[in-house]
Amino acid sequence: MDGLWTAEFGSSAGMFGGGVAVFQDGKIMGGDGGYFYLGNFTLTGNAFKATIRVAPFIEGYESAFRTIGKNFTLELSGSMLDEGNAIAQGHPREMPNLSLGLKLTKRA
Repeated sequence: MDGLWTAEFGSSAGMFGGGVAVFQDGKIMGGDGGYFYLGNFTLTGNAFKATIRVAPFIEGYESAFRTIGKNFTLELSGSMLDEGNAIAQGHPREMPNLSLGLKLTKRA
C-alpha cells in the first residue's frame, strides 16, 4: 500500500471533495484544499484500517462534514480492490452519526 494516493470522498453531510495522501511504513501524510492529514494504517491481506487526524490550515474552510475550524479524527476501514485501487468507509470519532466514503487511486 506504500505510495502516493489520490482520494475522492463524500460524506453523509452531502459534501464531496478530494485530496492526496502518502502511505509509507504504516504512516499517512496528506491533505486537501484546506485540511492536512496525519495518521497510521495497518494492512492485513487486502483489508486495511486507518486512524487519521484531520486539522484545518485555512481559516474558514469547510470540511466534508460541514464543520469550520475544527480538528477531528477519522476512523476508516477499507479494502484493496487491486494494486492501484482501494475503497474505504468510516466516520469522525467526534461525530459518530456522520459517515464518509472514499475511493483511493494509487498514483506513484
